[in-house]
Amino acid sequence: MKALPRAAGQAMTEFLIALPLLILLLFGLVQFALIYQARATLNHAAMLAARAGALHNGDRGEMRQALADGLAPLFASEASAAGYAQAVLKARVETAALANMAALDVLNPTRAAITDFGRARLDGTGGRELPNDTLNYRSTAPGGASRISVQDANLLHLRVTYCFRLIVPVVDRVIHAAANALTPLDPALSANGMSDPFGTGGTTVPRPACFNPAFRGPRIEIRSEAFVRMQSPFYESNL
Repeated sequence: MKALPRAAGQAMTEFLIALPLLILLLFGLVQFALIYQARATLNHAAMLAARAGALHNGDRGEMRQALADGLAPLFASEASAAGYAQAVLKARVETAALANMAALDVLNPTRAAITDFGRARLDGTGGRELPNDTLNYRSTAPGGASRISVQDANLLHLRVTYCFRLIVPVVDRVIHAAANALTPLDPALSANGMSDPFGTGGTTVPRPACFNPAFRGPRIEIRSEAFVRMQSPFYESNL
């Protein structure tokens, strides 16, 4: 029997060494493609949430509901009415305030703007609101506290932070560990960091963001921001 050339054995050894790296690269491409898809979906969902806030006096409940509707494609598993309803339900569970998987931060208007331009609510329920009527005829002078005009104060600026679940094996833990390596959170809780990227245990590191035992999988934060002109008076109670 003719022996295999030495070069063939060397090539086989090199292939076995490179194969895990190639697999890791392929898994990484798939996971980053899913992250990109989720980011694009979040952009649309954030705009829907901002529009809901603009129409409903900055109500956070309405904004969360619109955010869930926008994120529903991430949870869809079948192209049917029942599948859509199930996807919306899953999205609303994840974006609920108690789940701590989605945060809505109103960056504008601010309390300083309410201090400058606020008035008693016209619905008679108490509290103050930011006037939204006849803006074309109001002064454009900046307020003393907010340093912006009432017209600029009526520009709703919403930032949405969503905890996206990583699902590709091996790469999910690597990306999660890298994203949370320097997160200065509660050191009393154990989680996977760069010191324990594959979750083998035995190491206590700071708790990462997006931590909730009720929701499976490692998660990372993705963010999006949206700007919408208010179509109703912003209530101070919704800040």
